[in-house]
Amino acid sequence: MPVQATVRAGDHVAARFGSDAGFADLAMEFARGGVTARGQVLLFVPRRLRRLIGDRLAASASLRAAARDGHVRLVDPRDVQLAGGFDAVRLHTTYHDATQAALIAGYPGLWVAVDMSWARPSVVDAEALVAFEAASITLFTQATLTALCAFDTRVFTAEQVFRVCQAHPVADAAGFGHRATPDGCGLAFSGETDRSNALAWKALLAALTPDHYVVDISGMSFLSVRAMADLGTAARVHSRPLTVRATRAQATHLRLLHVDDLVTIDVLPPRTTPV
Repeated sequence: MPVQATVRAGDHVAARFGSDAGFADLAMEFARGGVTARGQVLLFVPRRLRRLIGDRLAASASLRAAARDGHVRLVDPRDVQLAGGFDAVRLHTTYHDATQAALIAGYPGLWVAVDMSWARPSVVDAEALVAFEAASITLFTQATLTALCAFDTRVFTAEQVFRVCQAHPVADAAGFGHRATPDGCGLAFSGETDRSNALAWKALLAALTPDHYVVDISGMSFLSVRAMADLGTAARVHSRPLTVRATRAQATHLRLLHVDDLVTIDVLPPRTTPV
């Protein structure tokens, strides 16, 4: 999946690459987006690619200036992701703290691009990586963290890449965004969800707190049948009754799946403003 210039603040993107130049292309495009958004940009690059990425930064006047000013920085994954060995809880906290540090420094947010080869199957259990990526989704709710996780097809099998991409909201052809609802009662979604990002969708529904009782899907352009059924599954285990805010067409589909037996459906006009 190529990264487009339209990556928005708060996106958690999965991408594939099959060459060193392919990663450099992804990283430079992402860095330009982060600089344009005035965010702090961290590029997590293995040692063998530092010269390549450094040369690519130097070849762009804007990125060269951003790197000189500390706006864009190169970081070795061994100093962060693998410091002391892979620890999902520690790494989650590290990303949270780095985002807060960027905000304190005056940036509107943190943009992070990572060559995920640090998490190759011989180092990190494949399912542990999937679980970490899915659980990290709550870091993006406030749109202050934006991340590109780039998977080298020379390191990961096609099956492994597909599985971990499912834990990213933006993966393959599908992508959705989420934010807290304006009233603070739950989460509002935009975009689409299907098999390619199904684990990210489920992770967000599972992350609803006891204070959350609203799921607003009225801004979504597509939900697979499985994704709609997941709303009913989430309602069964949530600590309080859920209300789903949906368009008329979405409400019809939810009723066909008998999700209305488990949730209250509020019918709204389609929400056209992305979250």
